[in-house]
Amino acid sequence: MKHPALVAFGSVAFVVALAAAPMISTAAPDPTPTPVPMAHPDLSSMSFMMGTWTCTQMLRGKERPDTSTTTMGYDGAWMVTEDTAPPFDAYRTFAVKSTNYMTYDASTKQWIQTGVDNTGGYYTTTSPGWQANTITWTTKGLDGSSATDVTTKVSDTETNDVSTGTDPTGKVTKLAIHCTKSSS
Repeated sequence: MKHPALVAFGSVAFVVALAAAPMISTAAPDPTPTPVPMAHPDLSSMSFMMGTWTCTQMLRGKERPDTSTTTMGYDGAWMVTEDTAPPFDAYRTFAVKSTNYMTYDASTKQWIQTGVDNTGGYYTTTSPGWQANTITWTTKGLDGSSATDVTTKVSDTETNDVSTGTDPTGKVTKLAIHCTKSSS
């Protein structure tokens, strides 16, 4: 037979153990999340391009108008340019609309532009950046084409571009584009 004092002590010890059990936990506390910082490229050398620009170029013997509007997009990661070139001759009877995205890739130390248009065209071009008031962009197409675009910043409201493109057959086309900023 068990001693009554031992049974009472065992019962009290059991009750104390049950009461203490919820206070003791082997589970680790939830970790505090570490926020991932949003990296923003330094787009300051291109910020003068923000706003609406009116451009002209000679194409097939006619002056071709063009309007571009550049805004900041994707939480400051890209500058986004919406461009519309209206129909201007018998060869192209519809407006060409395009969207261009530009950013700086610090890992490659290159400016990047990529864009698409409503004719199915697309491109990606790169540049090491400004040399004084000039920036040179180079493109290699998947079809063997290539292009170089040299943009000269005349002022915060005026640029001149000289573009040279070589199609897959080796035919070279040169264009000169003049742009003025019409609004910020």
